[in-house]
Amino acid sequence: MSPRGVTVFISLLAVHSLTAMDHEQMMNMMQGYNNSMMTFPPLPPDFMKMATTLMAKCSKMGHPTPMMMEKLLNSSVVKDGMPPNPFLMLRTLLSSLPVPPGMTPPPLQPNDTMEVLPPEMDWYMTEKLQNCSGLPHLINIMRNSTDSTQCFMRAFVAPLSWTALVMNGSDIDSADFSLLLWGAKPFLQDMPPPILELPAQLQRPNLAVMMRTFSEVFSSLTAEQRAQISDWIKERVAQNYFNCSLNPSPSDKPNINPDRGYMEQQMPESNTEGEKGGKEEQTEKDEEGKKPKSNNQQEDKITEEKVEGEKGHPGPGPGCPPGMMWLKAEVMEMMGPFLTLLPTAEFQTVPKAELCQFFQAPQFPESFRGVRGVTPYLGRMLLGRLKKECLQDDKQVLLQQLSRLGSLACFYDDDATSLNASFSKTLLSQLGECENSGANTLTKQLVMTVVSSEKGDSLSPQTLQSLGSGVSALPLSQLDKLKTADVQETLSTFSKAKWIPAQAQTLASKLLREDEEVSGEKLVSLGSVVRGVASSLLQKAKAKALLGTEELETMSREMSSLQRTALLEGLRNGVNASALVRSISGPLLASLPLSTLEQADLQSVDELEGKNWTRAQSAFLVRKILGGTIQPKDIVKLNSAVQGVTCEMIDRVNKSDILEVAQTLTRSMRWLTVTQVCCSAKKLFSSLEQQRPGYFTNITDSELRAIPTPLLIHLPEKQILGLPDSVCSGFLAKMLEANLSTLPLSSRSRSALVERALACLKKNVSDLTPADITSLGPLVCELGPSRLSALAPDARNASLLALAKCQQIPRINRAAIFKLVKDVYGDPSSWSSSTMTVMGPLLLLNDSALSSLTYKPWLKSVLTDLRDSLPPPLSQPAPEEFRTQPDLSPLLKKLFFLTTTRAPATNVSRRRREALSMESPTLSLIEELGKGNVYWSPVQLANMSDEAFTEAVPILGGVRNYSIQQLEALRAKAIQVWGAAHSLSETQVRQLGCVCQGFNSAELQDLNITSPDTLELLSPCNWTHPQREAVWKGYAKRSLV
Repeated sequence: MSPRGVTVFISLLAVHSLTAMDHEQMMNMMQGYNNSMMTFPPLPPDFMKMATTLMAKCSKMGHPTPMMMEKLLNSSVVKDGMPPNPFLMLRTLLSSLPVPPGMTPPPLQPNDTMEVLPPEMDWYMTEKLQNCSGLPHLINIMRNSTDSTQCFMRAFVAPLSWTALVMNGSDIDSADFSLLLWGAKPFLQDMPPPILELPAQLQRPNLAVMMRTFSEVFSSLTAEQRAQISDWIKERVAQNYFNCSLNPSPSDKPNINPDRGYMEQQMPESNTEGEKGGKEEQTEKDEEGKKPKSNNQQEDKITEEKVEGEKGHPGPGPGCPPGMMWLKAEVMEMMGPFLTLLPTAEFQTVPKAELCQFFQAPQFPESFRGVRGVTPYLGRMLLGRLKKECLQDDKQVLLQQLSRLGSLACFYDDDATSLNASFSKTLLSQLGECENSGANTLTKQLVMTVVSSEKGDSLSPQTLQSLGSGVSALPLSQLDKLKTADVQETLSTFSKAKWIPAQAQTLASKLLREDEEVSGEKLVSLGSVVRGVASSLLQKAKAKALLGTEELETMSREMSSLQRTALLEGLRNGVNASALVRSISGPLLASLPLSTLEQADLQSVDELEGKNWTRAQSAFLVRKILGGTIQPKDIVKLNSAVQGVTCEMIDRVNKSDILEVAQTLTRSMRWLTVTQVCCSAKKLFSSLEQQRPGYFTNITDSELRAIPTPLLIHLPEKQILGLPDSVCSGFLAKMLEANLSTLPLSSRSRSALVERALACLKKNVSDLTPADITSLGPLVCELGPSRLSALAPDARNASLLALAKCQQIPRINRAAIFKLVKDVYGDPSSWSSSTMTVMGPLLLLNDSALSSLTYKPWLKSVLTDLRDSLPPPLSQPAPEEFRTQPDLSPLLKKLFFLTTTRAPATNVSRRRREALSMESPTLSLIEELGKGNVYWSPVQLANMSDEAFTEAVPILGGVRNYSIQQLEALRAKAIQVWGAAHSLSETQVRQLGCVCQGFNSAELQDLNITSPDTLELLSPCNWTHPQREAVWKGYAKRSLV
């Protein structure tokens, strides 16, 4: 055997020994793993997979692979009962990394062909690390090194470092704790598991350090992971600062509330009075003037230098008192962006002194910088309190603080048009992460202020740079006037903005005007502007060097389906199918035809991991690789390809394996269809009944908890009602985290789940408490009006608050529930802004109540926030049995009316005259309305000015569902402004978009369409069959010329 073969053989032995330790061995090692002998913790599960994935990322980013000296690895595998240095595994992991097509594997050691050793030769570093005796020592060497291969080294130790922190974080001193966090950061940033394991206890200084790291990786975490950390930090604060616990009862559950997303929605978002006739706010001004009371005892506790429990191991302590004021300035500074995840009610009770101290702290801007998704109600409330209580409503003082607001600037509600260019630029720099609709209007106003301050027709590069992401607010006419050199100079700004297709095409044609071919490097530099590159140019792009890189995946996310297909065709030339499939991911992979997958000849489920396959691709690959059978070990590796598992495959699973298969399948719920869920449930239930007749009548609590919740809700009505009382604890815990969206709306299982849950509470409906209502989770949405009416006032109020967050309320219950809402809260026209914010979603149960709301200064913003909080409409309507989204037409019509109708005057006679005074379609109104432009009357559209039409036509062209009369008015306006259909340029046709539906068949054939990109842009419109035929005939005629 060659020396290299001996080395690899010994490495594999080490790997086997390190990864084959059973649970008992790991526990024995953990007992001796403490601060006094900080060696190496046991390897976490799937260490090989995690380390390899992180290393592959380093490889894709172009980092050089580390080298090692060729020598026998004769270190003992286990010494004195402790695990050895895991660097014994490094060579094996490096050898397993995928190699991009056309590349040769990098050498892992110096060889005779190297005449001059490269400067990055680093085997001395790897030898140093291999000889370390402890993890902190190893990380310290890495951290103080300038070695070019540090990415690979950190990727290797990252999962191990996090394991050490979770296992014994409270016993690690501050210096080693910081080292381990530095080592663990790539793991947290690039591949944190869906459910994070978090330290149960931490000393206060280490808690602050860990939260800084979590804040740094905030953007990489999922919503569920962020929520988990937010819950975790609140409990750690209670332990460390108040020596109490929010969950004092012992629990063997992991450190996560699995239903945080749902339960957080049930939290009241305001101090709304629940009963009609209760104390109402006198005026909006009075409401804003209320100041939260502080709890002086708790304030005193947090200001003490020493808190009991800070030394040693802070125990869980007794239960925390209700209403504990835990959000002190010091805590808010530590929480960073995780503050934005807390319910609004938490901030409403923060004392003024604490809030203002936090606002003045250097950490304040970082808590709201780069944070997306701040809820409008939280943003408006918090900014309002800061202005009133910390800045004394002094506008000039606020202007000096604009650069500190971060995402709170998205809710700036003062008159933006009064700001000068300098303040406008400052405010614009804070709006990059806004997601609320109002921020779009604010951005447009600020951009226009900056533009109007410039002299001349073209904007300078400095001005363009200052606009940041707001540069996309420039109209097409302004973009067309920009000098190519200026756009090129500020491409870093343009490449990060969000563009509609017409804008992107204008910019791309300006930048690539004379290019017959384009390089991959040039395409990457375009960023979001790549959306405007012609598919014909992408097909000829020299982009093979991008294969296997993150840049290719990022770029493909900005492209249309046709663009991705064209780019793939170009990449396919000279690259075999197998190498191509292994080198692409993301949206580009989704555009890969099945014929290429067949040529790639993938043979193993291991080759499917880490990629997002489409449903069609998944069906093809699963059938090809697995045939007609599946095993649990295969499902774990399928990830998105689980979409290809058929009901026939599930039916063939052995009865002894079906529970494990079901548990594994439901870990990929985001990929499963309703059909797959139903098949899995049916197979599981029948198998369990076959194993033990009457299984569900004598099921144990542990057996019930083993059944995945997404399947349990599909249990037939009879079995649900027959569940024994002994499983009530597990059943209620399951219902708390249940998602009923896969259960047909007419399913009798829905009512059976409610009946069994109420029976488990062992109370009359009239005796239920708010806590009982909370324990029902989403089953509250299924409660009928008779039960709701029978509840005690506090429980009824809690139920209505929960109902306001339901995705769907049974149609048969809606009228009665809305009547109950009116009985409790009064007529909606008399609601305060806070009541409207909380209960607004229930207005969707009654169209007439929504349309008859009387004007109030805050009504438009509250209803806009409501619209923004609802999920976007599905591209394809769901079947009636699974349709959970409400009809938004009444809400959109009301918003259209509030946007286009002048605010009533104070004078009664003027108010009567102006009540019917509708604005004409102006550019600013059209930009604000977006898809809401569908509600303009044909007469209003016909009266639009030529200038407004020219500037706003790309927005109008994006609306798909105009009436025939509206399309006739828009067609006439297009001909009036631009001329007959045959005289329109292809650029104008693209801008018209769905307005082209107004042309007759002869005009459609005459449209100047020569590019498939134009056809793709027009394809989503609601064409009739004769119209499609006419468009295609005209395109085909021009293409053949």
